[in-house]
Amino acid sequence: MSPCTLAFLLLLLPVGPSRRGWGLRHICEGGQWDNPCAAPGRALPPTPALLSVLQDVLTFPEPGHGLRRQKRDWVIPPINCPENERGPFPKNLVQIKSNKDKETKVFYSITGQGADTPPVGVFTIERETGWLKVTKPLDREEIDRYILFSHAVSANGQPVEDPMEIIITVTDQNDNRPIFTEAVFHGTVLEGAEPGTPVLQVLATDADDAVRSSNGVVVYSILRQTPDQPLQQMFAIDGSTGLISVAAVGLAAQTVPEYTLEIQAANMKGYGLQATATAIIKVQARGMSEAVNGFLTTHVLNTVTGLPAAGLAIRLSQLQEPGPQWTELVQRWTDEDGRCLPLLARGQAKAGTYKLRFETAAYWQGLGQTSFYPFVEVVFAITDPARKLHIPLLISPYSYTTYRGS
Repeated sequence: MSPCTLAFLLLLLPVGPSRRGWGLRHICEGGQWDNPCAAPGRALPPTPALLSVLQDVLTFPEPGHGLRRQKRDWVIPPINCPENERGPFPKNLVQIKSNKDKETKVFYSITGQGADTPPVGVFTIERETGWLKVTKPLDREEIDRYILFSHAVSANGQPVEDPMEIIITVTDQNDNRPIFTEAVFHGTVLEGAEPGTPVLQVLATDADDAVRSSNGVVVYSILRQTPDQPLQQMFAIDGSTGLISVAAVGLAAQTVPEYTLEIQAANMKGYGLQATATAIIKVQARGMSEAVNGFLTTHVLNTVTGLPAAGLAIRLSQLQEPGPQWTELVQRWTDEDGRCLPLLARGQAKAGTYKLRFETAAYWQGLGQTSFYPFVEVVFAITDPARKLHIPLLISPYSYTTYRGS
């Protein structure tokens, strides 16, 4: 098979102990990628002509044979290398070859991140054979992609090929558990609230890949409700968003003033590694005048319609040590009047720095509009914990105004 027909051939070696699922790619005269691989684990049906060139090699391309030139370098498919691979090391990845080795002795080298720049020595190449090797287990959460350049020179050090870019992609393994942003989440709901009423939202993050795999895709569930009165499932959780809402009628502050929920987050779409957190939900009696007597209150107005902004999520956080760092204290949702239960009751406030976060993007999206501000954060200081504090917010899709009210 002449170089005019096959510009270069790449046969990836698996880094694991098995050779099943090799990926064969080549570029033909038309300049298009062709992948004749069968499904993983199925043998390829190579022709006799193809058998003569089937080697675990990456050959420097020759210009003018259908390979498209980019701004800088020749473009080749990335080499996939799984993270957390077991030894022994070094392990072969691919062999780099130059067609000029038929004319002169060729020596190979690599440069780039993981070769001669930090972290140095992760990848090496055998000078005479061109075998590219990985020398240690990789960690996708540290570095998910390496860009190397392979070089070919003659015995006198003169280049015989242009440098060739090699991209090594570190593929993910499910080696991280979800982590909740808070150990304990707090929420409040009015007694008698209708099913579907939002109460609070929990959040867990996962360092694994959630784009090219399901390893980092987190699904939420409620494991336990205490007490289980008047029903075992008074609350429900959205598996994708973590939003907890009322699931059944019968919330009564006098009967059950507080619920404790054990929340689970599991990656791999709910079938992988798990983590748990606690959600404490207080049931507020409707007859109480805490909305008036609360220490910290807010009121949100939609200036486009001139009406209250209903159904807008609000989070209150306090700047605390160590760090310092923001610690979420409570979540609320505005009612049809644009108000919510007090964010801090009398006696709860302490001197310090606080932050109100208004989730404006979701609010405007619910109205079929987009918002320039994905959220609005108001940071303020409490210097006199005995003095009532009211912070109104006026919003439009492209502006907001806030001030200290009375």
